[in-house]
Amino acid sequence: MKSLATIIEEVDFGKLNKVQFDSVLRRLNPELYLIHLSLVETGVNPLILPKIVRAIGNLSYGSGYGKLQIFMQARIITQVKGEESVEINEEASIEK
Repeated sequence: MKSLATIIEEVDFGKLNKVQFDSVLRRLNPELYLIHLSLVETGVNPLILPKIVRAIGNLSYGSGYGKLQIFMQARIITQVKGEESVEINEEASIEK
């Protein structure tokens, strides 16, 4: 017969905590849970996400037009570059 101490040692509290955390996050903030889930599934470093989100926000608060580039070398993100542009929608030449 196992003692109470032995039974408690066999419980994987790390896994139990992760399951509980995922459950709470899914209920409290479903959008954040989807981001968390994709990070876990892909293994992408979560520390790069704030920089990408900030670059998108800067483009959005600026002109609202532009592009975002992410540069990677040997699996290292070296730069997140947001480049604003201005939408013109005019003909390049005027016919005479």
